[in-house]
Amino acid sequence: MKQYLLLFLPVLCATACPEGRAAVVEFDLEKLTLRSSHIFCGEVVAIQSRWDDFLGLGRAMITDVRIKVSETWRDSPGKRPGLIRGSRTGAKTPGGITEITIQYLGGRIGERWQKCAESPRFLRGEKVLVFARELNGALWSTGWFQGKYRLESSPPATGNTGKVLVMGAKHLPVRKTMELRTLRLQVRKILQGRKKTGGEDRSGK
Repeated sequence: MKQYLLLFLPVLCATACPEGRAAVVEFDLEKLTLRSSHIFCGEVVAIQSRWDDFLGLGRAMITDVRIKVSETWRDSPGKRPGLIRGSRTGAKTPGGITEITIQYLGGRIGERWQKCAESPRFLRGEKVLVFARELNGALWSTGWFQGKYRLESSPPATGNTGKVLVMGAKHLPVRKTMELRTLRLQVRKILQGRKKTGGEDRSGK
């Protein structure tokens, strides 16, 4: 018999969200960008769930998502958990990120399931754009579900064959589907603006 558990997180959200509300704090693109230590595109190559302690709140099912990185928009110097650097073929920067493992709350082990509504969803083979930051000694998507986006090639019927699209939605910081290169320019502009004014805000999940 399958065992299925929904994770409700009022205590967790009060701990992880900067304003202490029992809900996910809503981010716009600027906040999502500035609170992320890593922003990257890639392909999901492996997904594995396990039991572990979460923020001292008890044992929970946590899923590791291993992503082969194809493009890095933001990086933080030094070693980071779940991050592999190397000489990727065609990489513009030697020693750039080749693979990142991020985590989310919930998953499946055998016949047992746990689900957290705030967590993003990943599929093996899926092309994704991820905004990530450190939490609990690992990398997680920033703002929970708000930090993960599916990438798709535009269908021939659109007349934009060959273009990569970021699949946005009204409840996400990227509120509508747009070309990847357009969003890349917006994120770059935000980061450049922050450098000019000095400092950045990475508080909160």
